[in-house]
Amino acid sequence: MPLPMAPAELGPIDEYEFVVQPRQAGHGPTLFAGLSTYVDLELVGRREFGSGAVAMRYGPVR
Repeated sequence: MPLPMAPAELGPIDEYEFVVQPRQAGHGPTLFAGLSTYVDLELVGRREFGSGAVAMRYGPVR
């Protein structure tokens, strides 16, 4: 398992932030590939930028 996935597997991460750029990239790896269980997240905030990018913050479902 890649090093960044180890904390996600153990559960100590309080929040994830993803920034989505408005470009078509085709195919690629999934974000949480390799985890043994699903990570249930809920949206806790978002911010839209003039470029069209969107930053989304997610926290674990409690």
